[in-house]
Amino acid sequence: MKLPKPKKLPSGSWNVNIMVDGRRVSVTRSTEKECVAAAAAIKAGMKQDQKRPKRITLYDAIDVYTEAKREALSPSTVRGYKIIREHRFQGLMKESVYSITKADVQKAVNDESKVCSPKTVKNAYGLIRPVLKLYGIDVFGVRLPQEKKPVKRYLQPEDIGKLIQVIEGDSCEIPILLAVWLGMRRSEISGLCWDCVDLENNILHIRRKVVPNEHNEWTLDDGAKNYTSQRSIQCPEYIMNKIKALPSREGQLFRMHPDTIRKHVHAACKKAGVVDTTVHGLRHTNAAVMKTLGIDDRHAMARGGWSCESTYRKTYSYVFASKATEADIKINDYFSSLQITDEITDKKA
Repeated sequence: MKLPKPKKLPSGSWNVNIMVDGRRVSVTRSTEKECVAAAAAIKAGMKQDQKRPKRITLYDAIDVYTEAKREALSPSTVRGYKIIREHRFQGLMKESVYSITKADVQKAVNDESKVCSPKTVKNAYGLIRPVLKLYGIDVFGVRLPQEKKPVKRYLQPEDIGKLIQVIEGDSCEIPILLAVWLGMRRSEISGLCWDCVDLENNILHIRRKVVPNEHNEWTLDDGAKNYTSQRSIQCPEYIMNKIKALPSREGQLFRMHPDTIRKHVHAACKKAGVVDTTVHGLRHTNAAVMKTLGIDDRHAMARGGWSCESTYRKTYSYVFASKATEADIKINDYFSSLQITDEITDKKA
């Protein structure tokens, strides 16, 4: 469905004029994306001027919403929307969007919370709400399940060395090193191509990723996860020498299924006798190392490709156990010294 390009008004809002049943309809929204989405829905016959359209189910409304925003969505996001449509809030999917109330959504959230994680429910609601809003139904204020604090599985300093030792010679040695040493994401490791490897200056340019598309097929995608994820990392000579020894220098460095890396990480952890973690857990380990070494947050974020400072601090504010113990001792010693001083002062009085 081809639509005219929206224009920005002096007020800051966006407007586009479309033809519906031979009539010109003006659509104005606060953002360009909202304007395009609303115009697409109207053009599809789901929202005509001030008239309420024919019955449309939530299931179909999600399709229209997805198609209207497809150009701005990543393949993995489209895939996520389809999963929600097929598996979440099934009691609402066959209902007309105009018959769905805030109470209905709250009940659906409560029911889903019994079988799904809080994050899964939150993600599903995060899609349902804007879809319904497109048709004039506002379900803001639905109470969502409280997310539990996740158990962070990352390696302690003494474990990192053990892991590096046991992976030597492993077919996934370099991918694992890139995760724990450079903090690279699995999608970035799989998407690393030779044209982004500066062998002369030992620099890796993060420009692509491998992610599942809407059909759940792993594909090489130009562009990193977000703007800040596109970065260049100084690669240590230890790793670069191993990269230089790879047999082929065309296309992707690692022509293996992304799940292969995941499986090798689990196997390596078991072999090393360290806490079982994931590829992303190794990235967390790298963040913990930077925190412990006192690396400035801005540099750490740039190196790891994190875009939001508050999220980075909230998610990656790690302290290794040994450092936590040292801190506890310092705090206890401080207060103990105050107590002793008070006792001496009392005796003198």
